[in-house]
Amino acid sequence: MSAMKTAQQAIDLILHQGLRETKARHSNVLKLEKLVSGQQNKQGAIAMYRSKAQMAKSWGTIYTSKEAVYDNYATSTHWTPNVFNYLTYTDAAKHYVKGAKEQNLSQINTLVVDVDYRDAEERQAKFAEVWDTAMLDVQFLPTLILATQKGYHIYYVFDEPVFVRRHANGKLPAVRAAKAIAKSLKQYYAQKLPAVDVTCNSFGVFRVPRPDNIEYFEPKMTVDFQALMTWSINFANDQHQIKPQNTQRSFYARRTSRQIDQPWFQALINQTDIDQNVGYGRHNTIFTLALACYSSNVSQAQCFDILDEFNSNLTHPLATQHVQKVIFDAYSGQFHAASREYVNALLETWVPDADRRVYLQRSQTTWYKYAKPRTERVNSHVHEWQADLMAYFNKRISQDNNWFTRTSLRHISKELNICLGSLTKALKELIDQGLVYREKGHGRQATMFATRSSLLQHAMALKQAQRLNYWLTVARFLGPTEQLLALRRFSLTSDPNTTEFEQLRLVDTG
Repeated sequence: MSAMKTAQQAIDLILHQGLRETKARHSNVLKLEKLVSGQQNKQGAIAMYRSKAQMAKSWGTIYTSKEAVYDNYATSTHWTPNVFNYLTYTDAAKHYVKGAKEQNLSQINTLVVDVDYRDAEERQAKFAEVWDTAMLDVQFLPTLILATQKGYHIYYVFDEPVFVRRHANGKLPAVRAAKAIAKSLKQYYAQKLPAVDVTCNSFGVFRVPRPDNIEYFEPKMTVDFQALMTWSINFANDQHQIKPQNTQRSFYARRTSRQIDQPWFQALINQTDIDQNVGYGRHNTIFTLALACYSSNVSQAQCFDILDEFNSNLTHPLATQHVQKVIFDAYSGQFHAASREYVNALLETWVPDADRRVYLQRSQTTWYKYAKPRTERVNSHVHEWQADLMAYFNKRISQDNNWFTRTSLRHISKELNICLGSLTKALKELIDQGLVYREKGHGRQATMFATRSSLLQHAMALKQAQRLNYWLTVARFLGPTEQLLALRRFSLTSDPNTTEFEQLRLVDTG
C-alpha cells in the first residue's frame, strides 16, 4: 500500500462516520445512491490547519466531509481528530475557527498523547522508549504514531466512536469518562517519559496523518473504550494506594486559602528562563498562574498586569496577544483553579533544585516535603535501577540495529555502576514481569537480552505469514494472559491459519 493510501486509511479509521463521505457541493464523486429512509445521518465538523503558527492563532479551515479532508490533508499539519457538532468562523473572511470546545463535541474517536523532546535527534533516539511505554503493559497497543517536529503524537483510536450525549442536568458523562482516561494515560506516560505534555487538551488539535510523518500504523490495533476505562480505573486506584507512601507529612502551616499566596506561585512567578521546553513551557506556566489568579478572585485586568510583567521578564517572552488569549481562557469559567499535578510538573521542570522550596503546600493547612532527588541520595531504589536497565537495553538494541543485544552482567554492572547483587535483583524482577527476555549464550558467546518492546517491534516488521510462528517462539517467556492477548491482536483471523490460532488457546505456556 502506498504512503498516500496509508495516510487516507488512517484518517478514515479515526473519523469513523463522523463526517459525510462526499462534499455537499462541488463533489468529484458520483453519487449513485440516496440515503436510506430513517438512516442516521448526523454529521459533524472538524478543523484543519496549514501550520503550527496558524493553529496557535486558530486560523484554520472547517471541513464537514471526508472527501474534503482527503483533498486537503497533504497541505495541512494539524487537525481536530474528534468530531464537533458544528464549527463556525469568527470573521467575514473565514479565517478564524470557533467552537472547538468539549461542550460542543459530537463524538470522541481517539485519545492522543503528546511527547516532546528538545530536538529531532533526541526524538529519534528515544523512539524505543516511547514505543515501550505506548504498549500500556501490553494491554493496549497504539493504533498510530506520528512524528512531530520534536516528538510524537501517539493515537489510541477507539474501535467504535463514543457519542456525546448531554444529560438533563447538563452534564456530559462521556466527556467526563474520556477525560479521566486521558488523564490516566498522560500520568502513565509521565512516569516513564519526562517529555510528556500532561497539560495538553485531551480533545484539542494534533498532527494530521500524512505520508511524511507516519512512524507506525496498525489498523487492527483499535481500542475498546470500556476496556480502556477499566485499565484507567485500575491505574488510578494503584496510584491512590502508592501516593501516601511517597509523601511524608512534615508539619502544619497557617491556613492559606488563596493560591497566589502559596509558595509555588512565588517560585514560578520569579523564574525568567521558562521557554518552550518539553511539555511544560511558557503557555502552560502562564495558564497555571492565570488560573491561580482566577481562583484567588483577582480581576482579569489585574491578572494581565501581573502576567504581562512576568512575561516581559522572560528571556524568550510570548507575544502579548498570546498572553491575553491564555488569560481569557483561564477566566472562561471552565476551570476552577490551578491543578496540583501541573504545579508539581512545572516546579520540577523550571525551578532549580538549589532554589526550590523545601516545602510545597498540598492543601489549605497541610505541608508536605519534597523527596530528595536521586543525585543527592547515596542509595537508589530497585525501580530506579530497573529504569536504568531498560534504558540501557533499548539504547544498545537501537545501536545494534536489531531486536536484541549481546552483553554480560559484569559489563552491564561496570557500564551502569551497579553492584552485581542489585543488578541481579533488578534484572530478575524485569524478567518476571515479562519486560526483558534473557537467553544465556553457549560457550564464550555472550548472553542475549531483548525487551518486550523490541520483540513487538520485530513482530510488527515481520510479514503476516510469519507472525504466528514468531509468537509461538516467544510464548515461553511471555505470561499466559499477555501471550494470548498478543496472539489475539496479531492473529491472522482472515487467513486459513485461523484454525491453527484457535488451537493455541490450548497451548500450555507455563
